[in-house]
Amino acid sequence: MRKPIIAGNWKMNKTIEEATELIEEIKMAELNEAVETVLCVPFLSIQRAKELTKDTNIKIGAQNMHWELE
Repeated sequence: MRKPIIAGNWKMNKTIEEATELIEEIKMAELNEAVETVLCVPFLSIQRAKELTKDTNIKIGAQNMHWELE
């Protein structure tokens, strides 16, 4: 049986610094190892998110782009 996936995103509502804080909080949370955790971050935060989750079970996904500023 496939592992269930839980994925979350925050659209374009976080700066890189705010994304860093949120990811650090998520890393400290007690995540269920039976569920795959995926964070879909804004394009500008992808590199930082990958660095922050390097030695964790958290996966990083990308969001699509949108024409609006926010």
